[in-house]
Amino acid sequence: MKREPGMLVARDAYVLEKMARGRPPLTREWQALLDRKLASARLPECGIVPPGLAMIDARVTFHCASGLTDTRTLCLPGTYVPGGAFLPITTFYGLALLGLREGESIAFARPEGRRDWLVLDRVHFQPSADDAAPEQRPAFRLVAGGLEDRSFVPANENGPGEGPGPSAA
Repeated sequence: MKREPGMLVARDAYVLEKMARGRPPLTREWQALLDRKLASARLPECGIVPPGLAMIDARVTFHCASGLTDTRTLCLPGTYVPGGAFLPITTFYGLALLGLREGESIAFARPEGRRDWLVLDRVHFQPSADDAAPEQRPAFRLVAGGLEDRSFVPANENGPGEGPGPSAA
């Protein structure tokens, strides 16, 4: 038996569980896709997130059955602007992408009676990867007398002297 594609991080699983409890399903097909996602594998809360995993706030490129190739940021329902670069997880494509790894595909039923599929091509940004500790930079070093050899002369557009004063304004 083929393994169901997808792996949810703890935060994504929590959000989907809350969506399943808190709002009525949009359609039977959407509810079936949500149930499939909730049944998928889970990462432990303190586990290392594998690179290339689509999760909420991740920037992803995907292509679908219609031939569309798009790059979007997966987001929560209230944090997007229609027509923008965001894809809420309350949409079929947003929900289907959640938990996929680069190269994985998923097929699902649409309300119009057709089957749709999409493939996750690339994860450009993953929020958990950004949370890692920044690379240590060399400490700032003070050098006594380091600027003494530089001569700093303030610029005066009017040449030497105080200038024409306030009457020039």
